[in-house]
Amino acid sequence: MIRVLIVDDEAPARSRFSRMLTQFEDVILVGEGSDGLMALDQAAKLKPDVIFLDIEMPELDGLGVAEALPYDGPKIVFVTAYNEHALKAFEVCAFDYIVKPVAPERLQVCIEKIRVFFNKKNREQDDQISEQRARLRVELAGGDHFGRRFAVRVGNRFVICNPEKVSAIISREHYSAIVIDDKELLSDDSLDLLSARLDPKQFLRVHRSAVINVDFLKELEREGDRKYMAVLHDTGQTRVPISRERLNDIKVRLGIN
Repeated sequence: MIRVLIVDDEAPARSRFSRMLTQFEDVILVGEGSDGLMALDQAAKLKPDVIFLDIEMPELDGLGVAEALPYDGPKIVFVTAYNEHALKAFEVCAFDYIVKPVAPERLQVCIEKIRVFFNKKNREQDDQISEQRARLRVELAGGDHFGRRFAVRVGNRFVICNPEKVSAIISREHYSAIVIDDKELLSDDSLDLLSARLDPKQFLRVHRSAVINVDFLKELEREGDRKYMAVLHDTGQTRVPISRERLNDIKVRLGIN
């Protein structure tokens, strides 16, 4: 059986889609979700094989969901009102996509594609999908996606972060500490993974273990020969070391000779 999760913020759309799935005897609907956070929560709890995922949703959109899911997680099928041209941007991370309103024959094609994948247990294709999911992070690094809120796993829950409120991200052993709203969120995601979601015009890598939001930079404090600390104007007056290799980058950004 192919275990399926449906995520769409419109109840009528979920109902119609679930009815359409009943024609497939080898497909079982294990759950539904109405927003991005619920999608991540249901995916973690229910372990579906496939998520039929809307793109435009409140709190966290479909791209944010795809970005937060693990590489070895469920396959993603976007079900969206975007036209064919706009969908080219999403092909890099989706197993498939279907344009609304969903036509029965198009859904049939999608289910057949899913069947072939799981029946063959095609490891090569599985690796390809994982690589495509990774490429999503690169795609998100271009243009309009910057500034979009993103989700991070914190313990057994997901938290949505507004990048404008993040003052720094600091790598600490096996976690990344996201400094936001006067507190620290310890995320399982790596610093490299998190920094790829942030606008390089706003965030700057100042150390192999730290990224800062330049809007929060209060001062550069010198400590010995060519050793500096970035002091931020967040509530905790966060202090972040600046490596020698990165010192020139931050001076250029700030216009310091």
